[in-house]
Amino acid sequence: MKKGLNAWAFPPSVKARDALRYARKAGYEAIELNLAAEGEIGLKTRAASLKKIASASKRIGIEISSVSTGLYWAYNLASDDADERKMAGKVLVKQIETAAGLGCDAILVIPGCVMGLDPNKPRVDPDAVWDRALAGVKAAVPKAEDLGVTICIENVWNTFLLSATEMRDFVDACGSRRVAAYYDPANVVKYGVPDQWVRVLGKRIQRVHFKDFRRNVGNLDGFVHLLEGDVNYPALMAAFKAARYNGYVTAEIFPYANGLWESQIWTTSKAMDFILGRAKPARL
Repeated sequence: MKKGLNAWAFPPSVKARDALRYARKAGYEAIELNLAAEGEIGLKTRAASLKKIASASKRIGIEISSVSTGLYWAYNLASDDADERKMAGKVLVKQIETAAGLGCDAILVIPGCVMGLDPNKPRVDPDAVWDRALAGVKAAVPKAEDLGVTICIENVWNTFLLSATEMRDFVDACGSRRVAAYYDPANVVKYGVPDQWVRVLGKRIQRVHFKDFRRNVGNLDGFVHLLEGDVNYPALMAAFKAARYNGYVTAEIFPYANGLWESQIWTTSKAMDFILGRAKPARL
């Protein structure tokens, strides 16, 4: 497996090239960059600018594993609002183009929300979410196939695709090898068993997030450092081995408000080494 880091680990002021260099220094082999509404990698960023970032990654010696985005929390691909669905569709296409411009072959997509993280956004009927999300992803498949980018559907707290079997069936219903699963085991802990998801999804898993979660907390405050929560990483890694998954595993962490983001990046790198069996045990 290749050890990666999501660029959300850095404060917003850190430029992509600096994030690439720092992540490499901290022992990561890959980085997941993020599409924002504006900024260095935004909805209006030109292909030439993306190419420069891709070239920088090669010089630094770190791969760009995929492109994530937080924009689907604002633009629900399955919203009752047709204009919002249209905007979400534009985000999806731009995300595919951004990945291609950066020289990577995968994106992280939240396919639709019944109920998202914002309690003020209206809830959507689950059957409508399934139909609209499926239609929205399928509409982007030709672009994904043309550019060689895989749309990886992530299991998140969107009150949709709450079981491994639902995720499996949704991915299969898209009918394209360019639609797969982006699996986050920590997002499952609240309502499922992480290693069971691996057995059900199997070869559909094309990308993986690493973080941890404490079930007894049960809300966003339950996300904790790797190996400090309830994800059974030995069982999870055994499941990945059985499924023959050997792709990217990307730490998804966010910088603390107290400014200790550098420490967190290094601590997470070392924790991932233990999980991946790369750490050398000290002799007692």
